[in-house]
Amino acid sequence: MSATFTCVRATFAAASLRGNESIRKGRKMMRENHHHHHHRRRSCIGNENFTDRDFRRLCSSSSSSSRRGGKGKGAEERRRRRFSSLTASSSSSSSSSSSQQKKYCVSTVDASAILVPHPDKSATGGEDSCFVLKRSNAFGVFDGVGGWSDEGVNPAEYSETFASEAAKAVTKEKMRNPVDIMVRAHKMTRVVGSSTACVCVVEEGEATFANVGDAGGIVARNGACVFKTEPMQHEFNMPFQLGWKEAYPETDDPRRADVKKVRLKRGDCVVLGSDGLWDNVPHEDVAILCDENEGDAVKCAEQIARLAFSRSTDEEYDSPFMIAARREGMELTWAEKLQGVKLTGGKMDDIAVVVAFVG
Repeated sequence: MSATFTCVRATFAAASLRGNESIRKGRKMMRENHHHHHHRRRSCIGNENFTDRDFRRLCSSSSSSSRRGGKGKGAEERRRRRFSSLTASSSSSSSSSSSQQKKYCVSTVDASAILVPHPDKSATGGEDSCFVLKRSNAFGVFDGVGGWSDEGVNPAEYSETFASEAAKAVTKEKMRNPVDIMVRAHKMTRVVGSSTACVCVVEEGEATFANVGDAGGIVARNGACVFKTEPMQHEFNMPFQLGWKEAYPETDDPRRADVKKVRLKRGDCVVLGSDGLWDNVPHEDVAILCDENEGDAVKCAEQIARLAFSRSTDEEYDSPFMIAARREGMELTWAEKLQGVKLTGGKMDDIAVVVAFVG
């Protein structure tokens, strides 16, 4: 079975992916500096003026651009083979997945993902990655750490490989514990780089989240956020991250992931996102969009990503990231204050959104 690409309301050519057992991967850019502990710290990126046309172009580029830094048909063919091999392995277990679902109180009825790269990374598609396994009721978002580019490393390679290995842990190894999935993917991802990670598995009417770093997820119900994960950070703007220990000894341990469980009801919506989403959109606003787009995962993911992108470029918007920055003591210089500069605005970044409705 091959991966199924769908256009979102005919505006995002192959920007989102949906299907019974499909994998959608992309890449993420984030400008960071080295910290003295060698963990990579996020940095706030200045805003520019971007239009709705720019948003559509970026969504298209996230899927049509070459992966792993290559260009042309060769890179595109490698990407197609990766999708095909993963989805083929998942289809072989479709009968067992169907029998398992009969025991679930709820299961996924529609799921989709969308990736929007930072405008500076539109040529390569960014460095976020994700997987969407509808029949297996498993989902993940992975945020490649862009600071590795300063060392000549492609930051997307780690998050892409991690997403692939995490999906294989579900489809081939039949793993159902999100921490076990992370541990397995961490062990098998032997490339230079690092990434944050959030994995969710829905089983027997319950969603289990495992989170490392500042990606995360929520459960939305009737327009309200009834559950949310908490970010794991060494300090403000310096999230936990996973990397290949031989190349990155400072890697955090996936066994330390923050694990939370929440009971689901029919009609609930599970949303996973990279920090490009949560730094710009409050959880409650995401929950409202889930309610407005009940049952349509493609449309819902598109509207959530569109809102995040719009707010990330708004210099007057008081984003969750800037609210947190002020709370943590970030201040402007006196010169900036005299010039009337305000510590407000969105935080431009790659945006990854996974949406799954259950019923």
